[in-house]
Amino acid sequence: MTTQRKPYVRTMTPTWWQKLGFYRFYMLREGTSVLAVWFSLVLIYGVFALKGGAESWAGFVGFLQNPVVLLINIIALLAAVLHTKTWFDLAPKAANIVVNSEKMGPEPIVKALWAVTIVVTVIILAVALL
Repeated sequence: MTTQRKPYVRTMTPTWWQKLGFYRFYMLREGTSVLAVWFSLVLIYGVFALKGGAESWAGFVGFLQNPVVLLINIIALLAAVLHTKTWFDLAPKAANIVVNSEKMGPEPIVKALWAVTIVVTVIILAVALL
């Protein structure tokens, strides 16, 4: 037996994400993945340039000094910081740590994650500059 009712089809416009600030921020955060792909490709290019010898490496450094590439890399860095901040804000919700029968707030976890990030960054920069 078939029904005569028409199925409910919810309309979805291409601009659905522009209606609420939460959705706009969600799309911005998800858009950071494009810049992560850019950074990954530049990194792979650098590894192959390093393997190719001094002349190839000089070409890679010249590529990095292009103002457009420099601007894209700065935007990619800012996108990575935004992604890191939102990820660190999300981590305490998944941890659900209980201390003395009370649920721990998110602040200590977020601060610990930022502290580890800063320490590791400083160590990597120190090793790279030596």
